[in-house]
Order: sequence, then C-alpha cells, then structure tokens
Amino acid sequence: MQTLNLTLPTCWQELTPAQLRYAYYLLSQNVTAAELKTYALIRWAPLKDVTKTDEGIFCHYEGKPYFLTSLQITEAISALAWLERLPLVPVRLPSIGKLQPVEADLSGLTFEAFLILENLYQGYLVTKDAALLSEMAAYLYQTKDPVGLLPEEQTSIFYWYASAKQLLARRYKHFFVTVEEASTTNMQERLQQAMNNQIRALTKGDITKEAQVLQMDVHRALVELDAQAREYEELKRETQKP
Repeated sequence: MQTLNLTLPTCWQELTPAQLRYAYYLLSQNVTAAELKTYALIRWAPLKDVTKTDEGIFCHYEGKPYFLTSLQITEAISALAWLERLPLVPVRLPSIGKLQPVEADLSGLTFEAFLILENLYQGYLVTKDAALLSEMAAYLYQTKDPVGLLPEEQTSIFYWYASAKQLLARRYKHFFVTVEEASTTNMQERLQQAMNNQIRALTKGDITKEAQVLQMDVHRALVELDAQAREYEELKRETQKP
C-alpha cells in the first residue's frame, strides 16, 4: 500500500484567501460533509489528474502517480473535520471586489451598526433571504451601496458574523444570555425591544445621550453592558440569599 504524506491546513485561521474562498464556495453548494472534505483535500494537497473508481482514486502528487483507496481517503479527510464547524475565531475574506472589511472581531463597527447587523442576521435565520446577507455585507465591508455577492461570498458573510457572535458571547458572557427562539410573527417586535433595552441601559434613560451611545465602538458598548449585566447578576444573588 502506498503512503502519501500530505500537509493540510489544521484550522480556519490557516487558510489562505484563495483557500478560504474555495471552502466557502464548497459550503455554498450544499455538498455533503464527506464531499466538502474530499474536494478540499484534492484542491489543497494538491492532487492532480484525479480519476475516481469504485475502490478509490488515481491521481498525481508532485508529479508521481498514486492510487488512494477509499479507506485512505477517509483517513486523510478526517484531518479536515474542522471544516464542518464554525471557526472558533472569526475569519473573513480580505476583500470583496475593491471593498475592504472591518476587523474580524467587528472592532471598528459602531454600536448602531452592530444592532442593525443583529436584526439582519436574525432575519436571515428565519427567512433565509440572501438579500439580507447583502445588506449585512454593506456594513461589514464599509460601503453605503448595495453589495452584489457571489454564492461563496454570501456564505462567507454568514460564517463570519455567526462566528463573531460566538466570540462576543464568550468575551461578554454576562450580557449574552440564551433567549428563546422567536417565531416569525414576533421576531421584529422582540428585536426592537432588545435594542431599546440595550440603548436605555447605556444612556441610563438620558435620551440626549442616545446619539453618542449609538456611535460608540461596539466593543466599548458591550464592555459596559456586560459590566451592568454582571452587577445585576450579583445583586440578584444577594437579594435571593436567605
């Protein structure tokens, strides 16, 4: 049995821009998990002149011919299992056309932009309307104009924001709490109420400060909201003591 030593990326953060775009392209095609990893293996190894058989594949690697059995392929693609999960640390395409993104962790976004993005994201989860991803892209890639997206770019927007939300939830764990899923009929009302509550918490009820709060960096706003949530949790525990 032939042995082939391949070097493959071990996480999302190791992908080059071209590899990242290809991963998002595969994900946009609704391939199976096995197909996702196999296509990535072939492209990133890279394996050339690939011909599939019932027992495996014939290919060339570094100019030499090889036959890889189905078992060998299964073992090889296990190293790419991380492609089936969201990135632990958000990654994004370094550009879409000529547009440049904000920082991967959303630094540089205003709190207002974050609230709008959250509305669009939650809307997409319910409706699967790709137009909402294009609206998100305008904020994430710093443009006032609508952004036309290829399928892989649509997927990249979803994966970026979803992984960024997970990062924020870990970083500001007191503020980000689990909430019940909203139905389509009450989602907009629930989101509007949540936004109003967040703004009210930051302005402490002083409406003259609202414009200033909305222009805060999202991380600065979340630091304050997280501190307030922690203080509320501590006060609640104290009042519940016998």
